[in-house]
Amino acid sequence: MTTTRTRRLIALGASVAVAVPMGLAIATPASAAVSAETADMLQWMVAEEKLAHDVYVTLGDLYTARQFDSIANSESRHQDAMRVLLDRYDVTDPTVGDAVGEFDDPTLQKLYNDLVKQGSVSLAEAAQVGIAIEKLDIADLKEALADNPAADIEAVLNNLMAGSEKHLAAFTRLADGDTAVGTGQQAGRGGQGTGQQAGRGGQGKGRGAKAAGQNTNASGTRDGSCLTTQ
Repeated sequence: MTTTRTRRLIALGASVAVAVPMGLAIATPASAAVSAETADMLQWMVAEEKLAHDVYVTLGDLYTARQFDSIANSESRHQDAMRVLLDRYDVTDPTVGDAVGEFDDPTLQKLYNDLVKQGSVSLAEAAQVGIAIEKLDIADLKEALADNPAADIEAVLNNLMAGSEKHLAAFTRLADGDTAVGTGQQAGRGGQGTGQQAGRGGQGKGRGAKAAGQNTNASGTRDGSCLTTQ
């Protein structure tokens, strides 16, 4: 039977259409503190946050647009928040030991590969990948919240929802041509950014800023990247 979650993934587009089952391919003992459905949801959400993080990190190595690094940092914090819940309810973390771009579940692995392939075509396609991922996150979060989870789980999911809505807005701006707007950090328009400020047209220093000395070309891609585009 096709699940709501599967249909949402298919709706990302033919290039990333992957049927993902409700549960990850990870054996998890039943927890005395939460139902099997809640345990599955917690596992799915941390894996989905990792998917977003890993795609953005990879695309951030390809393009100079600041959204990717900034939002990847935020996705790391989202994963940490979900891992607190996994630990609290004694639910197995399906992402333990997986490096960037590695997933135990083969369907998530294929989805990551397809999203990166699509995003590597151009900056415009990369922005659309970000938009699609954030819309997927928001839809899954809404579904999880509709099940009336425990108060501590609800609080974390609401925080993730707020973050995903900001990320969606940032990627929408990127699709409209704004390559300097970050999320959760200030973006300066001109000159040099310091600390958590990223300057447009200058070199930023601190978290979210691209490292100085990396060559870029006119299309906004980084020269020498392992992911090449035309």
